[in-house]
Amino acid sequence: MTDSRETPHDAAGQGAWGRPMPARTGEIAVAIALLAVAVFFISQAALLDFGHIGLPGPGFFPFALGVALALAALMILYAMVRSPDEAAPIYVGHRDVLVTVAALAGVAMAFEQADAYLVLGTFMAFVLLLVARTTWWRALLGACLCMALVWFVFRFALGVRLPTGSFWSGLSAWLPPMFPVGLS
Repeated sequence: MTDSRETPHDAAGQGAWGRPMPARTGEIAVAIALLAVAVFFISQAALLDFGHIGLPGPGFFPFALGVALALAALMILYAMVRSPDEAAPIYVGHRDVLVTVAALAGVAMAFEQADAYLVLGTFMAFVLLLVARTTWWRALLGACLCMALVWFVFRFALGVRLPTGSFWSGLSAWLPPMFPVGLS
């Protein structure tokens, strides 16, 4: 009897895009990638002011994040080097992962060019439609709730306004010729 929480270990259960890889190799690759990101964070944070205990500077939190990430990556590497390669293979290249990575790349490119809230809402709708496979109205509702939550957190909790880009100014310049208002 198989457990319903267990992931399938055959290619048919992993989808057409899943490719088998030894679990140990995958975990070592992820640990090395995390270590590389940690080294980047630490090296870039070292160029910024650390501040002091009462008032941390802009380099403090990226440096702390880099150190924590490096420690986690080193623990994963240590565990994988010491463990035998007995685990079942994992499958990489899932459609949902590739769709999400492509959507995140779109967010990274459009975040400052267009309105940040609009980009994040579009990302949420895209992921809900294509990854969660929900209905369009639920995706729209989820995107609106996501945008409202992001706005609330950044505006009131953090006191920061996210970039609006040139989207709204371009839209306001385009709308008057499309919908003239006033008496002629």
